[in-house]
Amino acid sequence: MDDKSDISPFLVQEVLVNARMIDSRIKSERIDEDLFSKSPFHQDLLTMPLLRICELVSNHKDAFKAINPSYPWDEVAKMRSKIAHPYGGFDFYFVWTAIVEDLPSLVSICEDYVS
Repeated sequence: MDDKSDISPFLVQEVLVNARMIDSRIKSERIDEDLFSKSPFHQDLLTMPLLRICELVSNHKDAFKAINPSYPWDEVAKMRSKIAHPYGGFDFYFVWTAIVEDLPSLVSICEDYVS
């Protein structure tokens, strides 16, 4: 789908702002998987911007799908609920994996869109 006019560049920029916030916090706080797993402070520091990204995608899923229909936007939207409602406890590994493995491709798609 080549028509990208359905999504506001502001929404895409908000995703990028929050993703860059995560990256900046990882670097400035020297957060690795071990620290993240043990520190509720650092979990919150990274989880809140990730939650905002998931919320944006959840609320504007069809618009994000117009950017790249093959990306798993539905999974990003579902992640919002899993993060916000951690029944059975906070799954730090799930969030850490999303940040280090999944977020870079989402960022790449968004950067390609705004460039």
